[in-house]
Amino acid sequence: NGEWIAELPSGKKITDLNASNVTEGNLDDDESCPKTPKSFEDDSWITISHAVKINNTSKYKVGDTKTVDMGSLGTHTLRIANMSTPNECNDSNFSQSACGFVLEFVDIITGHVMNPSGDHNGKTYQDGWNKDGWPSSAMYKFLNDESDSSSIINLLPKELKNVIKPTITVSGRGREDTVEYFTSTDKLYLLSTAEIWSQGRVNTIDHDTARDKTRQLDYYKEKGVTTNSYAAATKKDSSGSISWWWLRSARSISDNYFYIVGDNGNWYDLYADATLDVSPAFRIG
Repeated sequence: NGEWIAELPSGKKITDLNASNVTEGNLDDDESCPKTPKSFEDDSWITISHAVKINNTSKYKVGDTKTVDMGSLGTHTLRIANMSTPNECNDSNFSQSACGFVLEFVDIITGHVMNPSGDHNGKTYQDGWNKDGWPSSAMYKFLNDESDSSSIINLLPKELKNVIKPTITVSGRGREDTVEYFTSTDKLYLLSTAEIWSQGRVNTIDHDTARDKTRQLDYYKEKGVTTNSYAAATKKDSSGSISWWWLRSARSISDNYFYIVGDNGNWYDLYADATLDVSPAFRIG
């Protein structure tokens, strides 16, 4: 495609080389090298990642899909959920989770609790807890713990896992927290309320304290998803049934609730120890 990649011998600078040091290879036969982008569905992950890095994404569009084999969890579908980076993404303390090239699962990949019932920091919670927010949750560890072979990130294809970009993610607090919101650096994350629904009525989801620290993803904006029109926010499980799925947003007037997406696509909240469906997002680059 007109682009050359040179691997320098140990201890050498580019100015030390001459033509006799360069061996031409066939990049088309080397799967470790990025190719000219053709389509999101067919391109390798290294080609997609490289295209994102050099802003050569004209062959991709929001809503494009690609399947991934997750071993014991079966085959699932990813879609491009966002490609834009508006000026608000440059604001201090603004979540990067809906900025740039964002992928999300189209479907449900498994089920899990947000936090179990039991003790947390010396207090017993019968229905789980939301104290310390998304970054300290059992769900966060379930998605991101690379030391655990059963965590979701370790079930992704290696080629995909290698191009996931750590993302600064802002999320809301629960009633017992003293901060207004939490900031974490995630590889995989759940979506938040404001990343799905625009505010179709006054004071929508006003108990998500981080609702102004992120933006609606391009996909849901293009689908016209609001709190009055929300069918496009539904997702299905492996059986084809529409599911209820977790968001990372804690409900600030409770000590054990997080927000969820219902089987009609609208927002609800639910106690943290419910086993609910999981459909994460991430960025690559």
